[in-house]
Amino acid sequence: MKKILFLAACIVGSTLMADSVKLEGTIAQIYDNNKTLLIDSIYGGRMAIKVLPNTEIEMDDCGIFGTDKEGTFRDLKVGDFLESKIFYGMPITPNTQVIPVARKIEIQCYKKAY
Repeated sequence: MKKILFLAACIVGSTLMADSVKLEGTIAQIYDNNKTLLIDSIYGGRMAIKVLPNTEIEMDDCGIFGTDKEGTFRDLKVGDFLESKIFYGMPITPNTQVIPVARKIEIQCYKKAY
């Protein structure tokens, strides 16, 4: 019975970890050396996210005549508002902080209020 409960807990825990979480905010800092962004979240506080080579970066209304285009890490700028789908991995060693990884980043190129 204990094995079944443990297995069920592992399955539920792994599915919860696999789901992505939506993060919205403004880019506060960009760390090019380890491809990490520090986001000033609309939910309060700051959060670091890791950008991988396969992270999809969409730039809404950034192309010619306001068209959308695909972006790269170099296109991200401090002050850009973004929406990102992030997920948390499992720590390799116990008691270490895990930086969430961005699956998708979407930035807006419209006029800002200030």
